[in-house]
Amino acid sequence: MARVLVLLGPPGSGKTTIGEELGRRGLRWREWEPVILARWGSREAFVARKAEALPQLHDEVGRWVAAGGPAAVIETTGLSDAPFLDMLDRDHECLVVRLDVSRAEARRRVAARAGGRHLTDDPGRNEAVWQAVAAGPGTHRRADLVLATDQRTPADLVEEILAACAPPTQGHPAAGASP
Repeated sequence: MARVLVLLGPPGSGKTTIGEELGRRGLRWREWEPVILARWGSREAFVARKAEALPQLHDEVGRWVAAGGPAAVIETTGLSDAPFLDMLDRDHECLVVRLDVSRAEARRRVAARAGGRHLTDDPGRNEAVWQAVAAGPGTHRRADLVLATDQRTPADLVEEILAACAPPTQGHPAAGASP
């Protein structure tokens, strides 16, 4: 199984929902956006001090990943995290899962989710991030698995992700079985 499972996608693609379900299934999951908001007070304060804040966050996430245990699940848009993702990919066995979502479904999900949990609840800011991901790193970064999340349940998506994480079978017959 991969040591790090990267959920890559725009706002509203299902990263948090899928990460939570993977956590319930025994993988290590931690939502980092509340940590950012608690530490920096707001998205604006985080962005204003991003040169300091982002390396601190990446260092903390890196230590968490390296701590051992089941595979660590992280979520990202890939916009500000590209160098960090490159480091994870270089230093750990990573499975990158890109979660694709239509613009309309992303808007619907972002509008329906509880406020105060993500870096921004502002529809305009989320739309800008969605556009940036669609135009850039989200579609250009290596993805081991690409899943469209519009028409599938989180449980179905998690099953497919876990199947992709499973070690390949060796094809050996069971003990005592005839070849």
